[in-house]
Amino acid sequence: MADALTASRRIELQEYGAPVVRHAADLDLHSLAEANKRWRRALGLAGDPIRVEDLGDGLVKLRAEAVTGVVRVGDTDIEIAPKFLSATDSSWQTVLWRILTVVEGGHVDDNLTTAHELASLSMPDLLAEMFLASYAKGAARGLPRGYLSEQSSGTTLRGSLDASRLGEWVARPWELPYVADLLTDDTPLARLLRWSAECLAATVKAPGRARAVREIAAGLSHVGRQPPHLFDAQRISLGIQHQGLEPARVVGLLLLEGAGVHHTSGDHALSGFLWNSDVIYENYIFWLCRRAASRRGERVSKGAIKFGEVIAGEGSKLETTPDVVFRDAQGNPVAVTDSKYKRLGTRPKAPDTYQVLTAGHVLGCQRISLTYPVAQDRELTVWRVASALGGNDIALTALPLNLMSLARPTGPQELIDTIGDWLDTDLFYGAQHTNQPADLR
Repeated sequence: MADALTASRRIELQEYGAPVVRHAADLDLHSLAEANKRWRRALGLAGDPIRVEDLGDGLVKLRAEAVTGVVRVGDTDIEIAPKFLSATDSSWQTVLWRILTVVEGGHVDDNLTTAHELASLSMPDLLAEMFLASYAKGAARGLPRGYLSEQSSGTTLRGSLDASRLGEWVARPWELPYVADLLTDDTPLARLLRWSAECLAATVKAPGRARAVREIAAGLSHVGRQPPHLFDAQRISLGIQHQGLEPARVVGLLLLEGAGVHHTSGDHALSGFLWNSDVIYENYIFWLCRRAASRRGERVSKGAIKFGEVIAGEGSKLETTPDVVFRDAQGNPVAVTDSKYKRLGTRPKAPDTYQVLTAGHVLGCQRISLTYPVAQDRELTVWRVASALGGNDIALTALPLNLMSLARPTGPQELIDTIGDWLDTDLFYGAQHTNQPADLR
């Protein structure tokens, strides 16, 4: 218990894991409540992402639910490992980073995290690496410039006559009021990059990275310090010659989304980066399946499937939405999988089984699966589901994916191969697609 109560600027939590006890005096509970309120609203959660329970005697208990990432509360970083990764392994942040770089747009080179000691890279440091690499590549030819409308007046008309100021013209007829477009370096992108560099300089742990981003901020000292509004930052479009800056822009968006109350006050201490774990996992599984399908000349899709015809009474068609449908070159469905952000026991939960069986039956796919996140290698399990109505049998697979393998450079390919092997395996291991019994491997 003594170790659990030691004051620290770093608190490690596991999503849905055991709670951690801390002295209330060591935490800014007001800031934590504000962060909980903001992230609950932003992620659409049913409850606070970090549950706080007062134990009395100046102690509080913290527990994380439904989120993963890093939150800064005062001078304390609360790091939350997703339940599908092992928090005891120091490389979990890098594993999560690999997943996020795909889910958030895939703007990072695969070599980004392999050239460094995994344990040394915190989430802000990983963002700094992404930012620095992008800026070095995209700003080699200078930053894109833009036009800024400016009101002025003079003896020569520049731009267009400003009709809103004709009264001034009457009073001073020797000066023409006009509106002119001036080419400037002070663009929304430049302001976003300067602000992002200053944010990262205040939060990264490695002195070398902090110095590098400070140099970028100093090089942009001629542009405004106030970043653009998040809505305006999301609308920034880069030309072909500046596409290398796209990852840096993505970092800026993440920083703006996490800035919270610190944004307007100019404080560059980040309030954090949190993601909905379920959504992250589902989107990553879709990416893996798309890569596995592409190798086979197939494609994947996701969308609502309507089925059933109303033959009596009032109503509309039934509907199911499998996470991934594999289709061959002609567009015919050949396999279905659903991603389940749950722990895999000896068998899937009944509602999950019903859902994927329905999709397989409606689409005519004998190959269906449920994918589960695991933190160590585990064999898949296959069930042969016979039809009592004379239809073909269905092969239902519980497909565990060891996401901790992403700590290795070959990790993504290993996961893609696992899905590919499932797609390539004979449905009933050599048996014909009939209702005759077949031995399962």
